[in-house]
Amino acid sequence: MAKSKLRRTVFITAIISLLSFAYKLTLGILNMSLILMIAATSTLLVFSAKVLFLKNYTKTREQKKKAYLVIAIITLIYSVIFVLFSVLKVYGIDTSNQKTYEGWFGSLFIAFILVMFILSLLGLKGALEKTDIIVIGLKEIIFVSALTDLVIIEEFVSRIILEYQDVANMALINSYFTLGVAALMLIIPTIMIIRGVRYKA
Repeated sequence: MAKSKLRRTVFITAIISLLSFAYKLTLGILNMSLILMIAATSTLLVFSAKVLFLKNYTKTREQKKKAYLVIAIITLIYSVIFVLFSVLKVYGIDTSNQKTYEGWFGSLFIAFILVMFILSLLGLKGALEKTDIIVIGLKEIIFVSALTDLVIIEEFVSRIILEYQDVANMALINSYFTLGVAALMLIIPTIMIIRGVRYKA
């Protein structure tokens, strides 16, 4: 019964992830915001991980191990892409529209992202206490996606600060914050791959 409820919950959240991907991608294209386009990609990867979860949750440990390693590789590829974006940002190469998050609609969007980030932290803690590797993998890729959202939140907060106070080197702070998050992203799939290889099916 519990398994059926979990699968139903993941199925519903998978649909939400797909809709969120479409929303972020559309907003990113309309505003020429590279970070939003990348965030959309991470949401699509979360959707893919949830599909893998639904297909393998009731399968054998060997099949779950293979699915987990696929999720780990997907996470690694995405993390590398984000690192490349971060390096470009450090060198001042970014196509983001600086007015992307203005108005109540943008504020509501950021508030939603903040709530999802907090929930992902709580979910990751709970997942790591479990022994089902496919559950852990799902939560890990959701956490990596949330890190992308954290970069969006930081940019939004920095723009609010700049409206009231001229902070020197804010662009540099933003760039290196993004690079720091990218470095953390690389660590997570590395740990995932090690865990997956060591997992005894």
